[in-house]
Amino acid sequence: MWTTFVMTLKTNLRNRQSLFWLIVFPIALATLFNGLLGNLAEGYELKALPVAVVEDANWKASPGAKAFIDGLSGKGDDNGAVGGGAVGGEDGAADTTGEGSGAAGENGSAGVNVTVTKLLDAKTVATLDEARARLADGTAKGYLHVDADGRIRLTLSSRAAEAMNGPTATDSNGAVTVAALSGVIDLYNRTDAATRDLLRRHPEALQARAFWSSIGDIADTTRETTLTNSTPNVMARYFYALLGMACLMAMGYSITAVTSAQANLSALGIRRTVAPLGRGRQLAAGFLASWLCSDVSLTIALAYIRYVCDVPLGGREPAAVAAVAVASFMACAFGTMIGAIPGLRHSVKIGLTSAIPCTLSLFSGLYGGFAMQLSDWITRHAPVFALINPAQQVTNLFYDILYYDDYRPFATTCGVLIAMSIVFLAAGVAMLKEQRYEHL
Repeated sequence: MWTTFVMTLKTNLRNRQSLFWLIVFPIALATLFNGLLGNLAEGYELKALPVAVVEDANWKASPGAKAFIDGLSGKGDDNGAVGGGAVGGEDGAADTTGEGSGAAGENGSAGVNVTVTKLLDAKTVATLDEARARLADGTAKGYLHVDADGRIRLTLSSRAAEAMNGPTATDSNGAVTVAALSGVIDLYNRTDAATRDLLRRHPEALQARAFWSSIGDIADTTRETTLTNSTPNVMARYFYALLGMACLMAMGYSITAVTSAQANLSALGIRRTVAPLGRGRQLAAGFLASWLCSDVSLTIALAYIRYVCDVPLGGREPAAVAAVAVASFMACAFGTMIGAIPGLRHSVKIGLTSAIPCTLSLFSGLYGGFAMQLSDWITRHAPVFALINPAQQVTNLFYDILYYDDYRPFATTCGVLIAMSIVFLAAGVAMLKEQRYEHL
C-alpha cells in the first residue's frame, strides 16, 4: 500500500494538467482579479467633498456652524461640535444632509467635542448666487448655508446627485461621503435646536458649566464599531469563489487514481486488478495521495491570494489552511464518485473536472455582478440548493473565517462538506463493488 501511495504521488506530481488547474490557473486568475478589482475598495472610502460655504448674515450669526465646518474641513483643532442638518433644495438642485463637527458658542449654538475625518474641501463665497455659480461650472459639487432657524443645509448639484445615486452612478466615493455627512449634520442641527429651545425656557442654564459639559458628552453616544470579525472587503468574495472552483478541480487527481485501477479503462488497470494488493487498499492509497497533492497545491494558491493579492482572512490563516484541507478532501471524494461511474471513458471523466466546477461556480458568484446577485437570491429564496452546491459551501468556509466572531459557522460548514464527502465516497464504493469483468 505504501508503494502504491508513493507511486501515485509521483504520478500526480508529473501530471502537468492537474498542476496547472490547481496552482497556475488560480494564481493567474487571482492576478487578473487583483488588477481589475484592485481599486474597487477605494470606491467605498471617505474622500473630501468639494463644496462652497455661503458666509452670509445667517452664517455670521451662527459661530458654532463655522467651527463645525472647520472641523470637517480639517482646519485648526481636530475637535469640534458634532451635529446634523436638514435637507433643503432649490433651483432643481438635489439636497442631502451630512456629517460634521463644530464648537459650542455662547449664543446658544450646541457644541460637542469629537475627532472627525476630513469630509469637506470647503471654499467660501459671499452669496447663494455665487455658490450656485460654483455648482454650475463644476468647481463644487454642493454648497452649505445656514437658514433663518440656524440649521445647516447641504445642497448638491443635480449632476453630482445623479453621479452618486443615479442609474449610471459613477461617484461611489461621493455617495459614501454624503452618507457620512448626513449623520453628523443631522446630529448638529438636532443638538443646536434642542439647546436653543432649552435656553429659551431656562436662560439661567447659559451660565452653568455643567450644562455645556453635558452637551459635549453627546459625542460619547456614537462610537465606531464593527458587526463582523473583520472589516468587510468588497473584493474578497471574488477570490473566495475562485478558491471554491479551484478546490473542485482537485477531483481530477482522484478520478485518475480510480480509473487507473479499473481493468476496462487501461492496461495499468488490468495489471492492478491481478495484483496481490486488494482493490480497497489500492483505492485508499490513491485517494490519500490525491488528497495530499490537491491540499498542497491549493494551499500554495491560497498563500498567493492572501499574501500577494492581499485578500484578508481576518487574521485566521491557520483556519484557512484547515478549510483548504476539508475542501480538497471533499473534492477528492467527489472525484472518487465520478471516477467510479461505469461506462464513461477516462477522457470524459477528466472533462467533467472542468465542466462541473465552472457550472457550479456560476451559482457561487464567481462570474461578476450577475452571478453574485444570483448566488444571493438562491441563498435567500432556495437555501437548499445553496446547501448542496459544493462550490458555494467552499466559498462559505472562507466567509465564515473572515466575518464571524467565533468558529461555530465555520465548523458547521466543515460538517456540511464532510457529510458531502461521506455521501460521495459511499456512492463511489457502491459503484466500484458492483463492477465485474468477464475477461481481462
